[in-house]
Amino acid sequence: MKTIFLLLSISQFAWANDSTQFSFKWFPNEKKVSIFTGDSRAHRLGFSRNFDESSYGVSMGNIFPVVNINKGKYTAQINAAGSTYLTLLRLNQAGSVLNSDYFADVFVDFASKSSPFIIRLGTGHSSQHLSDDAIYNNKLPYQNYAKDYHQIMGIYQSKNRHILAYLGLQYNYNFKTIGNISNKALWQLGFVNYPFKNKMLAPFFYAGDLKLREELNYDYTFNCQIGYAFKNEFDHAIRIALNYSDGIDERGYFHPNKRQFMHLGIYFEY
Repeated sequence: MKTIFLLLSISQFAWANDSTQFSFKWFPNEKKVSIFTGDSRAHRLGFSRNFDESSYGVSMGNIFPVVNINKGKYTAQINAAGSTYLTLLRLNQAGSVLNSDYFADVFVDFASKSSPFIIRLGTGHSSQHLSDDAIYNNKLPYQNYAKDYHQIMGIYQSKNRHILAYLGLQYNYNFKTIGNISNKALWQLGFVNYPFKNKMLAPFFYAGDLKLREELNYDYTFNCQIGYAFKNEFDHAIRIALNYSDGIDERGYFHPNKRQFMHLGIYFEY
């Protein structure tokens, strides 16, 4: 928390030394930071086929820029975000929902026109559950998984170099599963890169994301992705991508089980 207050103080000092007036732009079209596409729990709409079992992953969500607060070359963008992640099982010519995982975040991105570095401060909540189908059909026991957290993230984003990189900390101040494991950290780092300058090949990208979980002695969840992105001038995109995931299962109910699998997906970022 001391780090967060320090960064807020630095931001306030920088803004205070800029003599221009504040201006506000409500509901801006463009996000200051592109989606961390390598993160398998990014806020977006998506559908993927899992290759380790007869199942599909579905996400419904988005990041919604609420307002840009501008002062000279500095901008603070306030965002609200929410997502639901489901696993759909395909069994005996019928479908069944295995889990329902919910995520909600509010965060502020502090950016400067003269720097590729961005600071993100935020807070959020996640609760992750078995669905009624899974409890009834598979006779799985109920298990709680819920956490409240604050986050701080350092981001490097260069549109000229076609690269995005990030490193940050999620502090879970209220975290309950079978027991209380509050006051634990989750470290996250990752990148997205578009390596080609040729117009035909420019939409190809590759990405990676790594999470280290203090409550499991810093055991990891890793996801890498390669794909093709159709984007417009507002950074809205449709991605088709192949993923490889390894490590601690992202689905909270199955925490701390491990899972290794590949999945092919289509993702909508708007």
